[in-house]
Amino acid sequence: MTSANEYQAAIENSLVGAVRVAGRVPESFSMVDRMQRYGVPGVAVAVVEDGELHWASGYGVRAQGRSPVVPGTLFQAASISKVVNAVGVLALVESGALDLDVDVNSYLKRWRVPDNEFSAEAPVTLRRLLSHTAGTTTPGFPGYAPGATLPTLAEVLGGRAPCNTTAVLIDTKPGTNFRYSGGGTTIVQMLVEDVTGRAYADVIRDIVLAPLGMSASSFQQPLGDLDAAGAACGHDISGQMLADGVNVYPELAAAGLWTTVLDLVRFVTSMQRTLGGLETPIISREMADLMITAIAPGPHGLGPEIASDGATKRFRHNGTNVGFCSQFEAFVSGGRAAVVMTNGDGGNTLLGEILNSVATAYEWPEFVPPAIVAAEVPALVLEQYAGRYSGPFDRPLRLVHEGVELFSPSPYGRRQLIPLTTTRFLDAETGAEIAFETEAGQVTRAVVYVGGIELMTYERLP
Repeated sequence: MTSANEYQAAIENSLVGAVRVAGRVPESFSMVDRMQRYGVPGVAVAVVEDGELHWASGYGVRAQGRSPVVPGTLFQAASISKVVNAVGVLALVESGALDLDVDVNSYLKRWRVPDNEFSAEAPVTLRRLLSHTAGTTTPGFPGYAPGATLPTLAEVLGGRAPCNTTAVLIDTKPGTNFRYSGGGTTIVQMLVEDVTGRAYADVIRDIVLAPLGMSASSFQQPLGDLDAAGAACGHDISGQMLADGVNVYPELAAAGLWTTVLDLVRFVTSMQRTLGGLETPIISREMADLMITAIAPGPHGLGPEIASDGATKRFRHNGTNVGFCSQFEAFVSGGRAAVVMTNGDGGNTLLGEILNSVATAYEWPEFVPPAIVAAEVPALVLEQYAGRYSGPFDRPLRLVHEGVELFSPSPYGRRQLIPLTTTRFLDAETGAEIAFETEAGQVTRAVVYVGGIELMTYERLP
């Protein structure tokens, strides 16, 4: 029988790229190699087998000159906050305090969803907000420097100073489209406070974190003394620590959770046991089943993203704040799961490789995608995609064409784009799909898709 230490060693020394190409022999790398390549100073990993923690480990440091990362190190969980938020909201639904299908304006007191032709056609409800089908805008938030004046929730939702994002609006008929929306989750945060009359962080602590024994976790923003808390600091794509160590997120439900891989294991395994009918510490099995049922037309249930079906069905979520990238994957049945948390902007690429290595070692079914067959694209076509693009939060994208390659330069080398067709490519390191759009024969934008869902758009610069 293979021991936990043997599994761990195999995973640490066999990381491969997120994308496999038919006819190419994939290279394998060590954890240390890939952390250095992607400029990620610290990583924490935890693996669940048969419903129990199999092993957990930390790698690297919280920041240069600071203590090592351990399984108990705090990281910003970013959008994984949305799943913890959802469980708390569903508990309030089961208690009778909230209804999934009531117009949320009937609950809101300090701000209202703006009335327009779209909201007049169908109500914005909790069911739609939790599944990102409410037609709300604002995909995510960049955060604020520690010490900066933070906006109130009403200022965030209204896009008013000192808020650094635009107003949250309804621009499609609720219930008809999927669009990932941190703005919609922030509406939920305000609703929870308005209905309970309490601070959001206190409500979720009492309903979710404390009952599950997630004693290290908190929605406190700002966290305070990072060293005293044993927290990781965020780092940019080149591995440099953020000027203030971290950004602050008043959008708690969407991005504000501080947690550890051990606490996320407690959360994930509790949900697995609830789904298996073994316990109901927070929500009933029936409500948990509803939580992991995808709401058309999107891939999300009420909080988590849903992948696969039947015996291989998983609930999952990624989290990306400035300087932090994390993800958990959990099978609905069989008691298998993994959590990876990183303190670098290059962490999404790294955690994808770690999860693929975990899936290979533990023989997770239908997780590692099959090898793709690269298309042949003429050099003249590749050349027209080269140039500079402007993305969300002023994040740029630069593409370069050399020979038969189209790639994005990075501090650690080339992120190659592998052609699927003449207009659609795969990022060889993240597995994200990039589709180029044209108008009047000119390339105008590059749209990034993850799991078939539009994530962000980059506009072509002159």
